[in-house]
Amino acid sequence: MRTLTLLVIGGAVIVLGGVVLFGVTLGGGILASDGGSITELWTSDTARESLGNHHAAAAGRIQNQSLVFVPISGRGGTNECDLVALNATTGNRRWNYPIPRANCTIHAVADPTIADYDSDGVDEVFAATTEQTVIGLHPQTGEVEFRQNLTSYGYTQPLVTDFTGDGTNEVIVVDVKGTVFVFRPNGTAVWTKQLSSYTWGQPTVADFDGDDSAELVVGLGGNGSLYMFEQNGSIRWQRTNLFDSSITWMTTGQADDDPGVEVVAATTDGIVALVDGRTGQIQWQRNFEAFAAVHAFGDGDGDGEPEVYAVARDGNLRSLAASDGRVEWTTTLTTEDVQMTPPPSMGDIDGDRNPELVAVTNNGIVSLVDPQSGEIIDSYEREVPILTQPTLADVDGDGVTEIFVTYGDGRVVAFSGNKL
Repeated sequence: MRTLTLLVIGGAVIVLGGVVLFGVTLGGGILASDGGSITELWTSDTARESLGNHHAAAAGRIQNQSLVFVPISGRGGTNECDLVALNATTGNRRWNYPIPRANCTIHAVADPTIADYDSDGVDEVFAATTEQTVIGLHPQTGEVEFRQNLTSYGYTQPLVTDFTGDGTNEVIVVDVKGTVFVFRPNGTAVWTKQLSSYTWGQPTVADFDGDDSAELVVGLGGNGSLYMFEQNGSIRWQRTNLFDSSITWMTTGQADDDPGVEVVAATTDGIVALVDGRTGQIQWQRNFEAFAAVHAFGDGDGDGEPEVYAVARDGNLRSLAASDGRVEWTTTLTTEDVQMTPPPSMGDIDGDRNPELVAVTNNGIVSLVDPQSGEIIDSYEREVPILTQPTLADVDGDGVTEIFVTYGDGRVVAFSGNKL
């Protein structure tokens, strides 16, 4: 079978063809996959000629309605770019927010987020766009409720949280040039900071230093630096040129017994490193093949200790002990010479109250993976590239997480999981 692979880094597009094989490697052996399955529910009608869509959808249940919000990019100077709202149970289109032709590019709409920014009891959907704005839209109608200008287009997901501790949510967005904006619900700025390089990794707000107040961590692409901001915009710490390559993926979580939250950064040179949130010092570092990526962080195997699930260009998925970075198992998702591998997501897919991993590959494979052993339980293939992590959300309120995978052509495929 011939497949298409495509990578977008800084606007560059690389395409290769190849043959798909996959297996599970554990202690040098190959384990056959059996038991359990994922079932396709629907495929959206949002296809575009471009194969470069690389931003994940957002999904949730809002006022008893199941919704998926899909950021779609397209060819420059066309009407292909928009943010589309779909019925999450059927895939039918609800509304779309169009990006003007003059702003339609491969980066038109960044990862959206769902949150109640104005405390009116209704979650809105937020996204940064190539109009150089961050927008907040009514989830049922697509009406614009919030719009503020940025200095460039946004690449990462906006954050909506009470960062300053005043009892009111703020909207936080970092545009691709590294400018940090913290907005009040009325659109006024709390503070703004201009950093020194591009930003591709996802910023996060958490109590990183264990002082019972929130901080904001931002990683930079161009020089591999990390910044930790206090609520008032002052810098808690900065680590300039912490890595010799760009930070392209970031995730956060609790790796040890101290009260602070740790940061995991992944770089274009294949580094995966855990950074202490209190000090900004690297606690451990592992080197894999180029284009390392991380997203899922948590106790997937139920042993009481969290894991970081990391991938790289080599098509392998690794379970790393968050405490020291040791490799617990490695699974081969694809043996094709792909250009990158998006990171997996983790959630309870089958309703057994235990998490599963949903892993995807650049050459169009979606795999359900056992986080205890790394065994591939089931897989699904389309001959279309995937460039971003799966979205997991319980959209029908039954306590079981559904899967939404955004493909490079702009289509979204929804899946449900069957109990193992």
